[in-house]
Amino acid sequence: MKKRYDKDNIEHEALISVEQGRITNALGRFILSRAEEIVNYSFYTNGNEELRQALVDDAVMRVCEKFLYYYKEDKSAANLIITMIYSTMYNKMVGLKWKDVYGQRIKGNLYTVRDGEKVKLLIKYIKDDFLSKKL
Repeated sequence: MKKRYDKDNIEHEALISVEQGRITNALGRFILSRAEEIVNYSFYTNGNEELRQALVDDAVMRVCEKFLYYYKEDKSAANLIITMIYSTMYNKMVGLKWKDVYGQRIKGNLYTVRDGEKVKLLIKYIKDDFLSKKL
């Protein structure tokens, strides 16, 4: 059985990254390849390439920003990276209930009055790029 990556090599690259204060190229390639693999096999994007790429981008950016902060020597760097990728992608998918791929809110609360009582409704925003022309 072929191994997808060498865990000892990832640990070595993580230690070098900590010493340098930045992610090494080899560790960066590992992060990107794991993100690509995880999005392809663990998340259903319904063929939406834009969503797929947004998941990869967000996960890679978060790992690159936070890895050195969370990494502890003698802990599994590969496991930390994979866990961070999964959690970032999962949170992005959950967040799509409220925001689009670009982070713009797509739902919000609207208060109306029905039969003399204040009613709170959750509505989906309708984006109109040509609103200023209509005004």
